[in-house]
Order: sequence, then structure tokens, then C-alpha cells
Amino acid sequence: MTAQTESRELSVVDVAKRGIAKMEGEFAKALPGHITPARFVRTAQTALSMARNIEKVTNLQSLYAAVTNAAADGLILDGREAALVVDYQGNASYRPMMRGLLKLAHNSGQIKSLVVEVVRENDEFDYTPTHPDEPIVHAIDLMKPRGEVYAVYAVARLMTGGIVFDVMTVEDINRIRDRSDAYRAFKAGKIKLTPWSTDWSEMARKTVFRRLSKYLPASTDRDSLHTAAERIDEEYTFDAESAEPGEPVTVTPTKKRGAGAAAMKNITPATEEVVPKQDDRVDPETGEVIQDAEIVDDPAPHQGDDI
Repeated sequence: MTAQTESRELSVVDVAKRGIAKMEGEFAKALPGHITPARFVRTAQTALSMARNIEKVTNLQSLYAAVTNAAADGLILDGREAALVVDYQGNASYRPMMRGLLKLAHNSGQIKSLVVEVVRENDEFDYTPTHPDEPIVHAIDLMKPRGEVYAVYAVARLMTGGIVFDVMTVEDINRIRDRSDAYRAFKAGKIKLTPWSTDWSEMARKTVFRRLSKYLPASTDRDSLHTAAERIDEEYTFDAESAEPGEPVTVTPTKKRGAGAAAMKNITPATEEVVPKQDDRVDPETGEVIQDAEIVDDPAPHQGDDI
């Protein structure tokens, strides 16, 4: 069997896994010290098996560039820190996840704690941006209905004692949502579900945190946090008036949110490595792994359903 015949018989995943293994030396030049090249390659190869529509990749160079960008940002492609996403044109890209941005913020050594939460009508909420020591006060009474969401905020306390915060209204969030190609496809009837329609609160939290993360301090030797945050803008069409809805990926429903999700979330990052399993569910819009998902009305989509 010739090399060309063998290459034709190999799947995209097999070819890409071999290509990524050969690039280990290049990754070593870009990776931060706490991530070994072998570990990064192993997780990236697993990500290839997990990525939806990976067999539709027609541009392997885009895939290698995506993996290289993840290495440069210091994020593992495990579906939690970062994920591989394939678009309808066969190009691959990498998407930093919320946990990945939290990791980069934590690794800066300047973030003490971080809270991201939605604000509802019956919550006690005081937002006074001119009070730098305590700009946001939020109390939740879980013994009574909280009402409708009207704002979302993120507040980070720095090791220096300072505070970085951002507050967005529902209208602010929805303007960002409306730029999402997947949501535009949902509104056009091209897909049945999107996380923006099934789990608005979680997507809103991600939106405000992503905006906040661009203003968090980074370490002096690397600016990975801000670089990774800026990559997220690629998920959105900013010429919202003229752009056609992007071709979607099929979206699997997200898990139900119970009463516990209503409580204020302290999401100060953890740093343990988590390797995705084959039975983990993945949010195809962002590539994020959804652990222990309780599926609601699962349409059981399969690869290619989005075409």
C-alpha cells in the first residue's frame, strides 16, 4: 500500500491526530510551563474525536491553526477550557470556554474571587458604580418567587483589594444574542434549538463575564486572558442588519436548571485537568462539554442534521 493510498483511506480524524503529534515541538514553544506538550497533544487528539462534524473538515490547516492558537493562549482543548468547532464551510476554529477564561484570570495571580449572576425583579439589588468599594449589593430570597430577569452582572475582587465589575440589562444581553449566527439561524427556522432559546440565563452569564474578562488584569509575562477573550468575538456577526444567518450546527438541548442554579454563583476557578469522555454531551454552538446533562425532549440529532 502506497503512502498516498493509505492517506486516502485514513479518516480526517486519523490524519489530524498524526499531524498534531508531529507538531508537539511547535506547541512546546507556545505553551505555558504548567502544561506539558505531551498532555496538550493527548487532549487535543481526544478533542478531535469529540468535535461534532469533524469529518466535514476540508481545511486541515485551519484545524492545525486552531490547535496552535489554543496552545498560545494556554488552554486545553477538553471542551471545558476550550473546544474545537467546525463551521459549515469545513473550517475549524477553537473557542475559549468560560472555565478557560476563569483559568487564565486565576493564573494571572491577581483575581481573588469572581461572581456572575442574573438579577430578578424580586431580588434586592443595588448598583452604585460611584461606590468603588462596593458597587454591587445583591441579596436573593429563595423562599419566594424571584420574578423575571432584568439585569446580569459580573464582579471580580482583585488580590490588590480593587474591584472590576460590569452590569448589563436584558436589552444589552439580547443585542449581543442577536448577533450570534446560531441564534439568527434559529430565528430563521434553520435549527430547532439553540442554547439562547433553552438556557438564556446561562448564556447571559457567559456574555457578561466574557465582556468583563477583557478588562481583568493579566500576568505581566503573558496576555493570554485578553487574547482569548477577543477570540470569542468571532462567534458573532456584528453587521447585524445586512448579514445573512450563518449556517448552523445542530444544537442539543442543555440540562434543566433547578432551584440551586438560582443561587448566587461563586465561580472562582479550579485548575484540575478534566479529560472529556465519549458519553459527555457537547453544546455544538460553542463546543462546551455539558456534564451529567438531563435531556429534555431530546430530538437525538446526528452528524449532518444541520445541512
